[in-house]
Amino acid sequence: MSSMTDPRGARSRHLKGIAITAFGVLILTPDGLLTSLVAADVRTALFWRGLFMGLALTAFVLLRYRRDTGTILRALLTAPQLFIALMFTVSSIGFVVSVVTTSVANTLFIVASAPLFSALLAWIVFRERTPTRTIVAILIAMAGMGVIFAEGLRRGDLWGNLAALITALAWACMVVVLSHAKIKDPAPALALGGYLISGAALLVAPTLVAVTLDLVWLAILGLFVLPVSFFLIGLGPQYIPPPEVSLIMLLEAVLGPIWAWFFIAQSPSPQTMLGGALILITLAIHFSIGLVREHRQRA
Repeated sequence: MSSMTDPRGARSRHLKGIAITAFGVLILTPDGLLTSLVAADVRTALFWRGLFMGLALTAFVLLRYRRDTGTILRALLTAPQLFIALMFTVSSIGFVVSVVTTSVANTLFIVASAPLFSALLAWIVFRERTPTRTIVAILIAMAGMGVIFAEGLRRGDLWGNLAALITALAWACMVVVLSHAKIKDPAPALALGGYLISGAALLVAPTLVAVTLDLVWLAILGLFVLPVSFFLIGLGPQYIPPPEVSLIMLLEAVLGPIWAWFFIAQSPSPQTMLGGALILITLAIHFSIGLVREHRQRA
């Protein structure tokens, strides 16, 4: 009996999806902390971060596809793949700039709203039906971001918050195209994005020299944290519904600031906590409703 008709097989597949996605998110949670630990100029950090990630994903693609690598690389010349690489480049640069110019909590709370922007973009570009709960969630999340931005004006973190918003928008664009272009493996496009990040930074970086400790943090990020986490999270929708993936992704916005607080004593302000809590609670309720409805439809 196949897993499609065997409840035990379906349950095992579902648990596997949860485990894969949660493990990917857990690996990703120190991203903000590790980025904050790098003392090098942000442009130098972006060069090494992008280069390491590009090399790691290139090695993965070569090992995974072997004889079919040429076909996979030629597929990169299509508009959707190039767009994904470009949006990944923009989102990565925005994330690093945000982390080094504002708090990790501010960055992660704002970036967490990316799935809502995805729904909005899908409605604008592809005329997908947007549920009323999504519209309400977008409005509440925007109110939460307004609270964070208001505090950013007072503390001088406005540019960091704007960089986080750009990150969320670029990530949302990437997810929408991934969904509609039916791209099963984004690894080649992400590898290209890594090289684009490195190339853009190379043009403006004052130096490529970084101290050994900075290179250690950047290597951990580029060679392990980013490629492994994105690959595992990308596998999630093959086993569990997208709303459940989005719900698990909220772990990053919860655990990321805790990493920063524990290791570098970077405590979010009460106003940031208020705005972040508003965003996270809204997202959790929104994704939970979507998950329940999807399970009912399948039943």
